[in-house]
Amino acid sequence: MNNFFYGKLAFSNLKKNGKLYLPFIAAAIGIGAMYYIMLAITGDKGLDEMNGAAELKMILGLGCGVITLFSVVLLFYTNSFLMKRRKKEFGLFNILGMEKRHIGRMMFWETCMVAFISIAGGLAAGILLYKLVMLVLLRITGLEIPFGFEISVSAVIGMSGCFLGIFAVTLIYNLFQVGKTRPIELLHSANQGEAEPKTRWLMTLIGFVALGVGYGIAIVVKNPIDTLLMFFAAVLLVILGTYCLFTAGSVAVLKLMRRKKGYYYRTSHFISVSGMIYRMKQNAAGLANICILSTMVLVMIAGTLSLYAGMEDVVQTMCPRDIVIRVYGCTTEQREAADKMLDQALQEVGIEVKEEKDYMALSVAAWKKGEEMRICRSSETGIAEGTLSQLEFITLEEYHRLSGEQKELSEDEILVAVRQGEDGEENYSFNGKMFRIKEYVDAAAMEGLDNNVIYDGYIIIVKDQNILNEMYDMQKEIYGDRASTPDYRIYADVAGTRQQIQECAGKIEEQAEIYNQGRGEQETIILRVDNQVDTRENFLILGGGFLFLGLFLGFVFLMATVLIIYYKQISEGYDDKARFEIMQKVGMELREVKASIRSQVLMVFFLPLAVAGIHVTAAFPLISRIMALLNFVNVRLHIICTAGVFLIFGGMYVVIYIMTARVYYRIVSRKDS
Repeated sequence: MNNFFYGKLAFSNLKKNGKLYLPFIAAAIGIGAMYYIMLAITGDKGLDEMNGAAELKMILGLGCGVITLFSVVLLFYTNSFLMKRRKKEFGLFNILGMEKRHIGRMMFWETCMVAFISIAGGLAAGILLYKLVMLVLLRITGLEIPFGFEISVSAVIGMSGCFLGIFAVTLIYNLFQVGKTRPIELLHSANQGEAEPKTRWLMTLIGFVALGVGYGIAIVVKNPIDTLLMFFAAVLLVILGTYCLFTAGSVAVLKLMRRKKGYYYRTSHFISVSGMIYRMKQNAAGLANICILSTMVLVMIAGTLSLYAGMEDVVQTMCPRDIVIRVYGCTTEQREAADKMLDQALQEVGIEVKEEKDYMALSVAAWKKGEEMRICRSSETGIAEGTLSQLEFITLEEYHRLSGEQKELSEDEILVAVRQGEDGEENYSFNGKMFRIKEYVDAAAMEGLDNNVIYDGYIIIVKDQNILNEMYDMQKEIYGDRASTPDYRIYADVAGTRQQIQECAGKIEEQAEIYNQGRGEQETIILRVDNQVDTRENFLILGGGFLFLGLFLGFVFLMATVLIIYYKQISEGYDDKARFEIMQKVGMELREVKASIRSQVLMVFFLPLAVAGIHVTAAFPLISRIMALLNFVNVRLHIICTAGVFLIFGGMYVVIYIMTARVYYRIVSRKDS
């Protein structure tokens, strides 16, 4: 036999098995196109000229890594479904006289054809869609749209090399599977049933424990920094728990259902429950994969959409006024100099101040445990206990200027405003120095002290500068060179255009450099200037990049979910076909067959969606605290986005159910063998 014969036979086989291969090829083309687009964007030299492009490329670079790993897993996983259905065909070829080496050649040509169509189709679709996707990305991030069109050679090579490697590995795996299996085993492999699985209580217990600990991390750990460190541990535990409970826990539940005679001995329930028990080991992996992928889609899209939709809230938190100036370790002379720099910059640009607030404050980190505020190094065991909090000390005089309210304090009294944390204590003890809390005051009047959302925040108003100096000396003795210094802050809204605001901020920085020229190191001014225009543009790039990546990867994961569900339904249909034919032969009516199919499909199909909903609900506190690291604290908006994404995804899931259920029913009700 020559190679032309094997090629012709391979083409005939692919055509005959089009229902199996077309979804696989379509998914490979889709993922290949997205992989090309992601590689082309990260390698686009035109983006290098734009502000914020480096951060955007870093975000998209992470997406490239995710898609590479995901492509390997998905294509290899779906290949196993194809092989299960094809083994009977290969066994028949073997029995009819075709040696395994001949079957291997045929499989080689099949793989080459599928790989060529997938890679060529993926590149063609990627090249055609690249400009459109680039326009969407730049529109989301607010970057300037470049003109021109080009094909990225590096992306073509990268995508082709990756997919050739994947198909080569799947071919080797398929040849190994066929080579080690006897012809009679190949012939009957598709009809081999699963022995009734045992109830593995240990695995069920491991699943519950892993899921419980993962949920516990998401709910109990409050500090965003700790949450970020524990995030991957929580994710791995939830994945482990999901697989264990779908594999072992589902069997235990089904057997408990079988013990309930009133439920089990109904026609539809009897067929569904008994059939699922015998095949649950195989089903569990697919169901768990669907559940994990669904959770990833929901969390990723809801989180990135919330971040993008709440951009203005984040900007207001990071930079609450048009221009924000912070002078570190400020002296009286430097305070006056900073005021003059702002006035001079406004005059040069030709704009005026609409509203301005300024004050001196001392920021100190402390561990809060009830009334005790312990200022210490976190490495000091036995001392650093409680909740890490940020304390802002200001004098009563500054409070009067900020709030417009007049209060009186004695030396051992303080006023407290709680930005984020606990209230209700009557006293605070700072390393043994006791102060009585005379009153809790509204923190809203002290604008600018609210840009910390990572830790609990407390504003402490003390009587005068002498008390403030005592607190400075206290933390200076502990932290040494790393101690905080009193900072001067200016928050100003101005009547000017975006360009004028940016120009004004730049002139303040220039004046600070002029001020420092020729001065000794101890007299230099350390000044930082932020403005809302640059802050908004920078976050738009960050938030838009994350949203684009979330939508991009979300679509990839959704496509994978559909593909896995489709093959699972086909596989289930062929496995159930013979059993339902037997049931009809022994007197079971067609409507009873339909009812049994509906009961089983509904039970299996919507279980992953329900569990994914539970996962998203449990992960919500953890995701919210991680988003707080990006200064996003609008929990209400996050809830709305999450609920909206879940409803849309649920609607798409129902559509997928309707489509795949029809395929399933056509298979089990078809008369031909």
